[in-house]
Amino acid sequence: MTTSGGNKIIDIDEELSKLQPSERLLEFYREKIAKLKLESQQMHHLLDRYKENLGPTFGEKERQKLTRELIELRSALSDVNVFIHAERQQVTRLYAENERLQLDNLEAEKKVAMLLSLSGLTEGELHVYLRDPRRTTIVQQRLPPHLRKLHCKLKKDASEPELSETEVILKTQVAHLKKQLEESDKNWQMEKNALLQDRVLSTSESKAQAAKDEAHITLLTARLEEAQRLLSEAMKDTLEKTSRMQDVEIKWLAERDHLLSVLAAVQNNVSFLSHMQSIERSGSYTDLSKAKSTCELKDLRRENESLKHGIQDAEELKEMYESQCLKLDQKLCKLREQKEMAELMLKERSQKLLKQIECHKQDRAKLEEQRRNDMKGFQTEIKFVKNDVKALVHQLYKITMAVSNNSAVHVDFNTLSDMQAVSALCRTVQATVSDIKRRLLKFETSFYNP
Repeated sequence: MTTSGGNKIIDIDEELSKLQPSERLLEFYREKIAKLKLESQQMHHLLDRYKENLGPTFGEKERQKLTRELIELRSALSDVNVFIHAERQQVTRLYAENERLQLDNLEAEKKVAMLLSLSGLTEGELHVYLRDPRRTTIVQQRLPPHLRKLHCKLKKDASEPELSETEVILKTQVAHLKKQLEESDKNWQMEKNALLQDRVLSTSESKAQAAKDEAHITLLTARLEEAQRLLSEAMKDTLEKTSRMQDVEIKWLAERDHLLSVLAAVQNNVSFLSHMQSIERSGSYTDLSKAKSTCELKDLRRENESLKHGIQDAEELKEMYESQCLKLDQKLCKLREQKEMAELMLKERSQKLLKQIECHKQDRAKLEEQRRNDMKGFQTEIKFVKNDVKALVHQLYKITMAVSNNSAVHVDFNTLSDMQAVSALCRTVQATVSDIKRRLLKFETSFYNP
């Protein structure tokens, strides 16, 4: 298009179509977004690795503690079983010893009755002196000549007594009890060996389990350290990236403010451009340089177009950034929900384990109550046996002292030796009872203070 004077008139649309679009800023922000996506993927990968490493470590410590308590309970239960079997065997032995003492008591009573019949004394004429017969000096008495033949005859008759039915029954019972005692002793030894083998196996299993747990704990510790290292690296990278993003955002805001200021300046100069075009069309100011004004106008148009493209690119980048922020918020919410679900599952498992521990504690209390009842029964039986033995020893002392103080009757030394053997046996039984009582007290103290 030309004017009447031959000068060209510049077409604004034609000049704008000739200009190339400015994509430098758009490419810059696209590269930044690609970098941010790559960093976000790396961050998610680090979080997944951290989750995999820390997954099995939540209930490991509690499981190890419960395993130790179960091992201790098993060992205590095996000890209690061994003690119960030993006490039952001891009670059986005491019963057998009691039966034997009763038989010896019957024989001693028969001998005492025979001596009383020989001496012609009654029970009212006997005097009891509570002292040890071993400390007394026994003076052998000599019978008159007319009683020696009678004494020899009675001694022969007494040396070969006829066994009564009760004695035969008692002896058969004693033999039967001895057999039962031997069989029970064998069974107890077998049970004891089996229990000891079970205990050895349980200890070996517990040691193997402990070694396995230690290896597992070392592995989990290594995983935990690796996870902590990854977490620290991730936090460090996150902080660095956030600082970089803040710097970039500050620069972007400064650039946007600059562009907005330039745009405002361009809008303010629109009136000036229109005035310049009117001057150029009219040609009233001939002193102005047409070439210079044309170049300035082109520069202003290009700057205006670049500012418009920059504003559009900035709006698009803003929308993309907002969409990415929304996606990241959604992912963060999902991760929080997963964490809450894992915590709930861990709480449920811990409650189940606590219930199992309570059940084990109740079973242990029941076993302890049963053991106490058994100990009380054993103590009462031992007291009864001790009282019977004391009564028997008292009677034997009375008979012995009565016979030793009667100087008119000859003393049967075999009977006295039997009595001394019976008293020694009674003392042995008393020592055994005291030993059993001491062991019971020792076991009780060791049981309550492990």
